[in-house]
Amino acid sequence: MRYTLGLSMERMMRIGLIAEKTIDRDLDHNFSRMKAWLQRCAGTGFELLCFGEAFAHGFEALSWNHEQDLAIALERDDTHILDLGAQARQAGTGIAFGYIEKAGEKLYSSYMVISTDGEALINFQRVSPGWKVHSADARFYMEGSDYTPFNLGGKSVGIAICGDLWHDELLEKFEQQKSDLLLWPLYIDYSREDWYASEREVYAQRVWGLKRPALMVNSLSNASPPALGGCYVFNSGRIEQELLLGESGMLTVQI
Repeated sequence: MRYTLGLSMERMMRIGLIAEKTIDRDLDHNFSRMKAWLQRCAGTGFELLCFGEAFAHGFEALSWNHEQDLAIALERDDTHILDLGAQARQAGTGIAFGYIEKAGEKLYSSYMVISTDGEALINFQRVSPGWKVHSADARFYMEGSDYTPFNLGGKSVGIAICGDLWHDELLEKFEQQKSDLLLWPLYIDYSREDWYASEREVYAQRVWGLKRPALMVNSLSNASPPALGGCYVFNSGRIEQELLLGESGMLTVQI
């Protein structure tokens, strides 16, 4: 399936939403999976491959001990990220992923987009606090405040991470944002029964007011309860495309 936005005369681009397994605190595994997908998609015309929230570290990677977490977090120019950028340039395919960012003594849940040239296009820092436990030291575990979209293939693209769209006052900011589409990386661990009985529709309705496609991408994990993946294109309260929960793989979106 594919979703087409805009006039047929406009340049189309292909985005891959990838439901892939992430392992907590195993950076080598998680980056190797992203590199494998870049190799797999090299030369196939994909503008961007998107992974889930905190994919590089795993969603449950943090201990909430500041020194320990600082030791595993990555700066924007970490070798892991530079190597991934080099792989993206070689493949001619951009890549987007969530990670725990270290900026001095501060830590963020961030989402980086690397271009087909291997350069960082944007580093979005989650603006809602739901990624951290209540006891997290507010001096070090931080949220961002920049909602600026980035340009991808002539389209304006926004980013929201998981709970950013579940706070009414933040959702209004995203609704006011002028962009052609929104990337929505997240980490959810609903059972298949709960997701298909009710939650899938709740998520579709939640982004109704964006008035543009919202591209949701979730990871798989072995946590308890496990994350089961799932990739979606929501638009105007409808489900335009989906990769079912429990299936690893890629949902191709043409825009």
